[in-house]
Order: sequence, then structure tokens, then C-alpha cells
Amino acid sequence: MTPPVLLLVFNRPDHTRRVFEQVRRLRPAELYISADGSRKHVPADAEKCASVRAIFEKIDWPCTVRTNYLQENHGCRRAVQAGISWFFQQVEAGIILEDDCLPDPSFFDFCAELLERYHDDPQVMHIAGNNPAPQACQNLDAGYLFSRFSFIWGWATWRRAWQLYDADFTDLEKLWQDPGSGLSQIVQDTAARRYLLDKFERTRSGELDTWDYAWFFTILKNNGLCIVPMVNLVQNIGFDEAATHTQTGLAANRSNEVSAIDKHLIHPEHKKPNPTIERAFFYASQKSRVGLLLRRFAPWFFYKTTRS
Repeated sequence: MTPPVLLLVFNRPDHTRRVFEQVRRLRPAELYISADGSRKHVPADAEKCASVRAIFEKIDWPCTVRTNYLQENHGCRRAVQAGISWFFQQVEAGIILEDDCLPDPSFFDFCAELLERYHDDPQVMHIAGNNPAPQACQNLDAGYLFSRFSFIWGWATWRRAWQLYDADFTDLEKLWQDPGSGLSQIVQDTAARRYLLDKFERTRSGELDTWDYAWFFTILKNNGLCIVPMVNLVQNIGFDEAATHTQTGLAANRSNEVSAIDKHLIHPEHKKPNPTIERAFFYASQKSRVGLLLRRFAPWFFYKTTRS
């Protein structure tokens, strides 16, 4: 049986409609929809948000539907955190899709099997549908691998894991220096580690309005692991002017090709992350080698292009 599905939506009816059509083909028995409210200073938002919510009036299969429609705008960080927490107040495990994450149909079977397989394994905290560097995984003899990176373009998890979510980045500096912590093992590249620490600090301070770095931190803090498929199962269709975080930059240039994964999964023999693949994941999803060099040797260029 397909696990419960949570859709996180806002003001993009065209994107939402495409993702909803994929879910509609699946016909899950439980569908949860969490929608952020319109922004008062953006006049067009009210109509767009209403159009998004109207899409879910067309559910035409036997399905329990629950909605969490926010009346005011909470922003990316607070709205998503609240939506996922609301979801896991009601379900023990489930699949999470934002309005710009278009999954291959095999993504749902992939998540369903692994949610069941690792249900009682506290070390496994996240199942990703997105693989930003599938070329680095070509020689794998399994259908997926374990990583410390929590890719969130289509993913799944359990209540037991989300209950650990630490939006305050508790003990960040202490854990960063602790050799036994997952934060010290994330990637063996000084510049890359400096980059990630900066992201965590800026998210903690509120400078970055995002929720996913706190989830990434939570997994590392708890020495958790993430499952990543050997191929990319989810296409991000949100690289346009309506996007909050993916209009430009590395993410917009990332390979977005989607492949199906074999329904008969071959499971890996161990859970140990591969350092070479971990580096490939960092450069593909966070900052390229060139970007790290610019950040180090031409910081004026970095701040001009990333914070303007």
C-alpha cells in the first residue's frame, strides 16, 4: 500500500497541477495538503493561492484528504516546518513533495519499500528521491546507497526521525569540533566544511529563510543516515522567476534528468557512506569547486553574486 503523501504548496498553480497529476495516478488512500498563506505585500498572491487550493477540489478517487491551509503567510521556513510537523502528528511515516518536485512513478514504490524496511532502524532518518550526482553512482551494485546528505526534492521519513528536528541548531559549534559527531565527518574538505558551517549559522540567525539546513543538521547531530537512489527519481520543475531559492546558481544548473528505478531493489551490503561519492554530492548540491575557490580568494565576488 502506498504510504500517506504530504503536498507542500503555496502560490504556483501550474507547478502544483503537474505534481498533483502524478499523485493522482498513484491514487493514495491518504493525502495531506499544507498550504502557506498569501503575502499581503504581493497583490497577485491571493488569487494564485486560491487557484492552488482549488486544484484539490478535484480529487476523484477514494481518498482521505486532510488540509492545513494557513490564513497568513509564514514564509518558507516556518510554513514548511509547521506543515511537516502537522503531517507527522497524524501519521507514523510518509512521503513529502513540494509543489515543484515532479516524481517518476517508481519513486513511490521506492519510498514505500524502504519506509517499511527501515521502519525500526533509528540510524536511518531520511529517504531521498533526488540524486544530484547519479554519474558518481554508476558502478554501484545496489539500487541505493547511504549518505549523510539529506536531499529534499521528493523524500520520505518517519515520525520518529522528524521528532528530533532541531530548528535551533543546538550545540552547533561544539558538535562541529567533536570527532565523534556526524558534523565532523560530513565531508573531508576544509573549504566545503567552512561553507556548510556558514550555511548552518546563517539559517540559525534567520538570515536564510529555509527549513532544510536544520533538518540536515538534525541528521548529522544524531549520526543519522540518508538513503539516496542510484538514479535521480525526481525532477525539479521550479527553476523560474516564481521560485524562492532556485532561480539561479548551482541548483539551477544541476542535472535534472529523471530515470525509473527497478522495482526489485537490490539492497546494499553495508551502510557506510562512500567518501568519494559524498564529495560528489557536496559539489553537485551545495557549491562547486570553482565556487569554493571564489569564496576563498575573491569573497567580494561571492557576496556580490549570492547576496545581492
